[in-house]
Amino acid sequence: MLQIIINKFDAYFRAKNRWWIPLITGLLYSLSLPPFNHELHWALVAFPFLSFIILIPLLYFSVQTSFKRALQHLFLYSFSAALGQYYWIGFVTADGLWHLILIGLFLICGVISLWYSVAGLLFRFTYKNFRRFYILLFPAFWVLVDFSRTLGDISFPWAFLGYNFSSVLPLAQSASLTGVWGLTFLVLLGNMLFWEVLVSYKQKSNRAQKWIHVSVFALFLIGLSVYGFTRMNSKPEGEKSFKVALLQSNIDQFNWGNHSLDSAFAITEHMVYKAAQGKPDLIIGPESALLCYLSRRSDMSRRVLRWADSTGVPMIFGALHWEKPVSPSYYDYLVYNAAFLVDPRQRTLKPYKKMKLVPFSEAIPFEARLPLLSRINLGEADFQRGDEPTIYSFDNDVVGAPFICYEIIFPGFVQKRVRDSANLIITITNDGWFGKTTGPFHHAAMARMRAIENGIPLVRSANSGISMIVDQYGRVMEETDLYTRTILSGTVHPGALHTLYGKWGDWFVWVCLSLCSASVLLLLVKKASRRQRHRSVSKKILVTRTPELISGQDS
Repeated sequence: MLQIIINKFDAYFRAKNRWWIPLITGLLYSLSLPPFNHELHWALVAFPFLSFIILIPLLYFSVQTSFKRALQHLFLYSFSAALGQYYWIGFVTADGLWHLILIGLFLICGVISLWYSVAGLLFRFTYKNFRRFYILLFPAFWVLVDFSRTLGDISFPWAFLGYNFSSVLPLAQSASLTGVWGLTFLVLLGNMLFWEVLVSYKQKSNRAQKWIHVSVFALFLIGLSVYGFTRMNSKPEGEKSFKVALLQSNIDQFNWGNHSLDSAFAITEHMVYKAAQGKPDLIIGPESALLCYLSRRSDMSRRVLRWADSTGVPMIFGALHWEKPVSPSYYDYLVYNAAFLVDPRQRTLKPYKKMKLVPFSEAIPFEARLPLLSRINLGEADFQRGDEPTIYSFDNDVVGAPFICYEIIFPGFVQKRVRDSANLIITITNDGWFGKTTGPFHHAAMARMRAIENGIPLVRSANSGISMIVDQYGRVMEETDLYTRTILSGTVHPGALHTLYGKWGDWFVWVCLSLCSASVLLLLVKKASRRQRHRSVSKKILVTRTPELISGQDS
């Protein structure tokens, strides 16, 4: 039956250039991503496991005989898959810039689709040149393509396939060994094995063998899950209790007006005093909670310090900050997106200046190297990048590393900052721009993975949600709904749960790089050797036939 379906679809697709099929299958890609899992509804419990077959259309399109058609269908599939993940960018409806935002959405999807298309071409390459080894080699190439998305000024490492299992916690614990990269590798390996099954039905050979491979893979996943269960039952060393209160102020950023700052301060002040009644060790407000140059406005800074004085509780709020350049600069003022620690003991405001900026939204890419680009106005915030990996110390030997919004989606960046200094991850964000879409769920899932990777609990305050308290194993202890004004209180247990990824970082990426480099080098050596043998054989034939040519006996 499966063979008949495969053959009929293959004949139907190849008969004409049915370009709409890549578009439709690309949209289905998003069904394996959050929030489509059991945490949204029990009926979606199997959706994360669609990850193991979700890339089969991309593999199929990439190996078409016609390179031109393969490239066209790869791009259509990739663009559609990207649009299904990033459509929420279109909800960022800034006044007068809606047309630019839509253009930006399609440009972003176009750029991301190039990454997927490159991955498809790499599959075509490995499938042709490594017919036995490609099953392991292509997942390694995919990991490298994903890792490249974390590099440079236009980096946007959103929604890697490994994040699909952030809710399948026993399996997700393997991220403590390899980071999200290992989970992504597993997803690709599953796609390779199921692709092999379909090919075996198409070619009418080795079906039983291919199903055995799938069964061994399933047993391996079960083994990883057993490891995950065991890990989740372990207890961190030196565990301590630390009570936090997260303010989800749900301030409307879309209709910010002349009196909005007063309203934001009034709302936040009310929530601070209400949260303080629960006697927390720390109160955390979201990104943009106090959208002003907090430390430069004496009236506002005095007001915030009064909150800390009267409650005796340290607080963290998102705000803006500026400084004068200390050396000759193209800019008169350096403006930063910042988080401030309000310390009641020292009566100070300690800023952390965001180090990773959203391209085209917070800064024009490469502007630091080419200041002339600052004259381009796409409605961006024109922030500068911070260069100090600030940490915040609290009572009970709790040390928190703050991250603002987009920064939490960089695995290596987070790992390096918490490796030697922090036992609590603090992330503040404003996802109100995303609307009621899948965007906030993607963002929360990525933050959750950072806790698993580093073995460190995470607290997340989001203006419109999702705010949450996550333990070292990625378990969500408390969380909020979207677009509600609420206070989330709970206890975290900062402790030393050492992980392989936390110590060695992106080592798995280097393994993938070594594997791919060695394979390509071996292929080049083999091809060079083959050409050399071919030239030697041709030379021998020419030498043996020369006397015949001289004597005129060659016909």
